[in-house]
Amino acid sequence: MTIEHLTSLEERTIALAGIFQNCHQMQQLATTGKIDAFYLDIAVKAILNTEPDNTLSIFQGIPGIRNGLELIQQQLGHLDSPRDTDLTRYSISVLFLANKLLKNPSMLKQLSDGIEKAQNQVEHFGRDHTNIYASLGGLHSDTISQLNSRIMVSGEPEILNNPDNANKIRTLLLSSIRSAVLWQQLGGSRWQLLFKRKKLSPSPKN
Repeated sequence: MTIEHLTSLEERTIALAGIFQNCHQMQQLATTGKIDAFYLDIAVKAILNTEPDNTLSIFQGIPGIRNGLELIQQQLGHLDSPRDTDLTRYSISVLFLANKLLKNPSMLKQLSDGIEKAQNQVEHFGRDHTNIYASLGGLHSDTISQLNSRIMVSGEPEILNNPDNANKIRTLLLSSIRSAVLWQQLGGSRWQLLFKRKKLSPSPKN
């Protein structure tokens, strides 16, 4: 396998890794107040990259999705380490919301317009700026959060109540939704998580 010739299963694995990775980073931030700046930047890039060359380029190559691929092994593979039930709950909830989003053309248009606005803001502020997280976090609040089902993020109150942390958490959720939409566009489904775990757990190699 080469990066230029990913199979459909490998592409779905990459999209699924994006869901796990963003949900995990969100989980870390909400509970510890700390986040990996590299993966946060990847999350923002994934949202803003609306015309990728291929699925892997959304995450800037294998290094940008490595954490997600490792999490797939932990959550779906046969490692001895225990599964993270909260991470599973977040990921399944994200897939559910993405399915609802795809049935809402007006919200998809609103998201597209909001992402275009954020792209323009990046030209002035750069990606790692509070204004960008506030813009993407606000976009999540105005769209995904308005769907009937919402993701309840567990964490420390003082962390969750911090506006900057809240915007980064919403940005990560928005990026996870982007990966979940990609997963479904590539033919993924929640049934595959139940019945094709062995096929999904191997990671693409560089």
